[in-house]
Amino acid sequence: MASYFKNLIDKYFHTEDQISLSILLVFIGIIVIFFGSILTPLFISALVAYLLNSVVNATERRGFSRPIGLTISITLFFGLYLSLFLIFPLLSRQIIGLVNELPRIVENLEDILVNFFNDYPEFFTSEQIENLSVTITSSLPNILEQTLLQLNAGFSAAMSALVYLVLIPFLVFFFLKDKKQMLEYVAYFLPSDKSSASKIWIELDSQLFKYLRGKVLELIIVGIVTTTAFSILGANYSLLLGILVGLSVLIPLFGAIFVTIPVAIVGYFQWGLDMNYLIFLATYLIIQALDGNVLFPLLIGREVNLHPVLIVLAILIFGGIWGFWGVLLAVPLATAVRAVIKSWPAVSN
Repeated sequence: MASYFKNLIDKYFHTEDQISLSILLVFIGIIVIFFGSILTPLFISALVAYLLNSVVNATERRGFSRPIGLTISITLFFGLYLSLFLIFPLLSRQIIGLVNELPRIVENLEDILVNFFNDYPEFFTSEQIENLSVTITSSLPNILEQTLLQLNAGFSAAMSALVYLVLIPFLVFFFLKDKKQMLEYVAYFLPSDKSSASKIWIELDSQLFKYLRGKVLELIIVGIVTTTAFSILGANYSLLLGILVGLSVLIPLFGAIFVTIPVAIVGYFQWGLDMNYLIFLATYLIIQALDGNVLFPLLIGREVNLHPVLIVLAILIFGGIWGFWGVLLAVPLATAVRAVIKSWPAVSN
């Protein structure tokens, strides 16, 4: 066993560049773990700037200067950014409407449960049904209280997000504008022989860019298609539900499961168990199926796809460190870690 670990160290942590890169990554890891929640807007801004830099590179390949590319990239970013504020009034009205409707939804759920037990008297006695009704009625205030507490927590998160919305554009601008100086500063901490660092960056750039670009496009397409389809069907809160379904693609495996619950409940309390509701659910399930089996492989590709076990581990680890933002950033960070491991320099025996 000792010889195995010695060979492992000699192979992966022996040369000057391996040791220097290891120290740098450990330093980055310490910052991420202990200061991650504070630096979340910085990380998000860096990812956005990283994606927008591809627009700058594309314009340079077509013969334009970097200042022109920066102008195009920043204009595109702020155009998309301002469009969020255009839909905010409608979105806020739908959120307020859904909050006001929550007490009625909870009361209707109580009636559904009681009626269900009444429909099967051979399995439940009248005393059990009466006790259930009393229990649900007494629990209703607690359910509403917990719902309001969750909404209050969501409001606090929304306020934090609002601060991020103001801060992130400035950070993105300076990341793009001062990219060269920042890279020179980072290069100062790298070993003199930068071949290994370059190899790691090429792999990281390839994997991370494919994933982030694909996820952004997937989010936009799924969100627009869902909102449009729900609007055509006449669903209440179509914009809110469409945005939730679009955002759910950022959390693989769990996102689709969590968002299905509000979609199913909102549709049921609008139409009941009639044909309109079945069409609504079928439309939603078709969108999810097309996303998982066509859109995701097309935009991201199988080579970037992480194993489900790794996704769960990443969500648990980074979610435990940063909470909500950790869950959102879990897969990009896991993709980056895998790219580093895959391209790590090794000494031949």
